[in-house]
Amino acid sequence: MQPGARIRVLGPIDVETVDGPRSVGGRNARRLLGALVIGAGRAVSADRLKWAIWGDTPPRSADGSLQTYIARLRAVLGAETIERADHSYRLVVDRSQVDAIRFEDLVVAATDLEHDPHRCVDVCREALNLWRGDPFGDFVDDEPFGLESARLAELRTTVMETALGCELALGHHEIVVAELESAVEEHPYRERLWYMLIEALARDERRVEALRAVGRLRSTLAAAGLEAREDLDDLELSVLRGDRHDQPISSG
Repeated sequence: MQPGARIRVLGPIDVETVDGPRSVGGRNARRLLGALVIGAGRAVSADRLKWAIWGDTPPRSADGSLQTYIARLRAVLGAETIERADHSYRLVVDRSQVDAIRFEDLVVAATDLEHDPHRCVDVCREALNLWRGDPFGDFVDDEPFGLESARLAELRTTVMETALGCELALGHHEIVVAELESAVEEHPYRERLWYMLIEALARDERRVEALRAVGRLRSTLAAAGLEAREDLDDLELSVLRGDRHDQPISSG
């Protein structure tokens, strides 16, 4: 691949170049590239690639069409980026040249930096900025991509939680309230996000809103037949008393 180019699957599948985004072709070519990305660095059988493109009913021309799509991808990515070995193909790129792989590397780095919130939050934000939409775009729920999409989305939520926790640790509670409000709307059963929202509101001396958030959490969980963590009562009492929340009160 040319310097500065990156395959992107954390959103619609395409290739980002120094001159801007570049299409890799139609629906089938994008599905093929997505399947190669999932198996990046490993040999992916031609049969599996055909299944990723056409499902269980490939056309009679599938072998020839697969060769055509491979050739088109090589024309965009570079001939050396897709190797053939027997009846398999392997995507050969640097880890930094695929946004999903780069994202996972940043997740690992952020985990190692949780003791240093200044650096950790920067790494988390860099990871989150790689996202442009649903993983694999229009194919997010399709069988060949669904499991990987769900795994990546869960990692994204975890990184978001880590970033917000770091922001709170740095005393940026005023900044993250709006982001936490959006987060609990998107992920209403992630108790850690609710606890951080309550914490941020309490630190910002918005006790009434913090108590309302406690009530919203209880109602949300009850509607789903779930019970809140036992320490929610302690958190509510702490807010009622007006305790200072200079230290994190949400343990995850």
